[in-house]
Amino acid sequence: MTHLHRRRADHCGNPGSTRLRATLVAATMFVAAAGPAAAQQNCDLHTVGWWETVMPLFSNPDGPAPNEKSYCDFQLWSWSAFVHFMRTVQLDPQNPNIKGPAFLLLPGFSDLKPDGGKLTAVQAQAEVRQHPLMLIPRGDQPRTLGSFEQAGSKGVLVAQNGRSVYYTTHMDLGYFTFTQTYFGPNNYQKAEQTTNYPIGANVLKTSWRIVPQGETVTDAYTTTALVPRLYNDNGKLKTSSDPNDVETVTVALIGVHVVGVIKNHPEFIWATFELPSNAPLLPAGMDPHSSDPVSAQSYPLYKGGTPADQSNFLPDKMSIDEKTQVITPVTNVFQRFVDGGATPQADKDAITSSNANFQAGIRSHKDKIDPIFANYRLTGTTWLLAGTLTPGDGDMVDEAIGSIDLANATMETFEQDVGENCFFCHDTAGIAKNPSKNINTSHIITSQLKRNPKIEEAR
Repeated sequence: MTHLHRRRADHCGNPGSTRLRATLVAATMFVAAAGPAAAQQNCDLHTVGWWETVMPLFSNPDGPAPNEKSYCDFQLWSWSAFVHFMRTVQLDPQNPNIKGPAFLLLPGFSDLKPDGGKLTAVQAQAEVRQHPLMLIPRGDQPRTLGSFEQAGSKGVLVAQNGRSVYYTTHMDLGYFTFTQTYFGPNNYQKAEQTTNYPIGANVLKTSWRIVPQGETVTDAYTTTALVPRLYNDNGKLKTSSDPNDVETVTVALIGVHVVGVIKNHPEFIWATFELPSNAPLLPAGMDPHSSDPVSAQSYPLYKGGTPADQSNFLPDKMSIDEKTQVITPVTNVFQRFVDGGATPQADKDAITSSNANFQAGIRSHKDKIDPIFANYRLTGTTWLLAGTLTPGDGDMVDEAIGSIDLANATMETFEQDVGENCFFCHDTAGIAKNPSKNINTSHIITSQLKRNPKIEEAR
């Protein structure tokens, strides 16, 4: 078995981080400014009529900005954005009875056109065609499309039923139209170093597990999706070159990244949600490399009794029964940080409070959102000090505030470590021979930049 934690230079292709955790200093200053009252806040929405509009907070350029002394404001944005994209809408324009979460109508990676023309919002809406939900294995995404690239065998996460976990990306029209403007190597060159994504631009990354026949899922949103069939490839897995080589399966939504630009924060605010029923939490005080079992209970992503040191690992080789699509070996997962390493206590309290309030709010607004989404939990949120985003910053991971160890156990399974968070890879440093730019925080944009193929193969 191979543990796939990697240094920054190997993982993202950028210089190694100082790992001095300067963020602790920033976070300490942050809470000192906030004062004792910060821990006493009730992180709930008191805005009259919000549940009727369910719009993400702080997303209006002419509206208010978050209070930089309030941890609550950042958790409130995370939850308000989650509810906004999970709200119930009519999915089929021809059939009012077919409804589901709004994010399923958003454009995806395949809707972008490299070096295509700019799009207005109206044109973007026309470009988005309704099509079946199509999922792909984590490792088959463009190299930097994921929040953290799961390295080694391309980070294929295998559930206890032997099936791969699949992923997809959803962009709102603000994010989509801006990305199209700079998507492709030629379009990318048109961006100034300090060009920023607009306020209100949002992107979601979702993870799904296949639900086998006979299993009834009661705590997760489920739907039908197309997934490409997988094949053996010298100890690794690959998809067919035939785009029609897919199967129709039932999938359960098990993880969601909600990422967006709010007023005064062009670096993006990064939040992640999970189902507590996915996998166990590492017990307090247990070393992640302990030979003791994490839990006696079994989960969809963990077999009861598995030691910690045999979890969150990928094997050196994997194989698949190409007929049944069952992969061996499976992955055992635990979530290492219940709140993404949130510091200080005021931030932990903000996460706990916002979770309780929004989960209750979802259950009491069944006309707006499926109550199934009350089962999802905000792990945490991370961001930078307002106004500090600059081109060429390769140490944003050490400048993070909030959940400074933020990772989603279904998306960054093998990169849950102290001092690692979304800014570990999402920074403004130059890429290959391309210049440092603020838009480099988007791995959708940078996925089109050319890299040395020999280096890529070696990695």
